[in-house]
Amino acid sequence: MARMLLAGAAMLVVLGTPASAFELAQDLTCEQAVAYYEKNHVIYVLTHNVIAVPIRVGVPVKDADKLQCPDQGQRPHAYTVETKDRWRCIIAMTC
Repeated sequence: MARMLLAGAAMLVVLGTPASAFELAQDLTCEQAVAYYEKNHVIYVLTHNVIAVPIRVGVPVKDADKLQCPDQGQRPHAYTVETKDRWRCIIAMTC
């Protein structure tokens, strides 16, 4: 019951937010998603076809050379999202 209420509340938040407030990665091409993340340092993905989750991770791909991983042994790796033209679109680099 609580899960249904939470999903319903989340749907209201998503549906109540103006469409211009954010764009979903799934509605963008990979190129558009990369540009959107570079500009806004956030991108939204739709989970369970209901909840728009903001993703703020690492640095945009164009800034990959500036990424420094603080812990010894950590290596930068790609962070991907699904877009309308690619299953895995690299939008950021993270540790």
